[in-house]
Amino acid sequence: MKRTWRNWIYSAWDLFWITIDMFCSTLLSRISLWFQGASYGKGFRTTGKCSFKLRCEGSIVLGERVSLLAGWRSNRAGLTNPVLFETLGEGMIRIGDDSGGSSIVISSRSGVTIGKNVCLGANVRIYDHDFHPLDPGKRKLSRNEQSGNVRSEAVAIGDNVFVGANAIILKGVTIGDRSIVAAGSVVFRGEYPADCMIAGNPASIVGGKAAGK
Repeated sequence: MKRTWRNWIYSAWDLFWITIDMFCSTLLSRISLWFQGASYGKGFRTTGKCSFKLRCEGSIVLGERVSLLAGWRSNRAGLTNPVLFETLGEGMIRIGDDSGGSSIVISSRSGVTIGKNVCLGANVRIYDHDFHPLDPGKRKLSRNEQSGNVRSEAVAIGDNVFVGANAIILKGVTIGDRSIVAAGSVVFRGEYPADCMIAGNPASIVGGKAAGK
C-alpha cells in the first residue's frame, strides 16, 4: 500500500509534537537531576513524564546518550506509567552509554548497574529490594522501622543486553553481556551467563548464544 499525502502530513505533525515533548521533558529532567545532585552525560534525553528521587547526591549516574522515553508519541508499545527512578538508603543507579528504556521503573537500596548499549523495553521494572519486610509481624512496624528489615541485594546487567516489555528483574540478579530477557519474564536471584535467552515466570535459561535455539 502506498502512503498518501494525508499520511505524510500526519507524520510531520507527529514529529513536530515529539520534538516539542522531547525538548520540554529533557529540560525538566535535567533540572531535576542537577538540583538533586545526580549526573548525566552528553546527549541525555527524555520524553513524557519522568520522575527522579535521590536519597543522596551522586546516587544516580547516567552515561552519554542515555534515552528515557515515556511519551506515547515517541513509543507506541503500550506505555503504562512515567519513567520512575528512586534511590533509598545506600542505593545507587548507574546506566552506561547509549542505553535506554521506555516507561521503566528502577528502585534501588543496594545498587542497580546497567551496562552500555542496553535496551529496556516498555514498562520494565528493576527492584533490588523487597520494599517491605517479608515477616508479617515486621510489616506492622512504622515505615522508618521497616526500612531496616527490608532485604536488598544488588542487580547488575551487562553490556548489549535486551530486556523485553513488561519484564521484572528482582534483587540479586546478574545478567551477562548480550543476553536477552523475554517479554513478561520475572527474573529473580541468580547469575545468568553471557549470550543466553532468559524467559518465563520464574525465569530460566531457555537458549544459548543463538537466541532462536
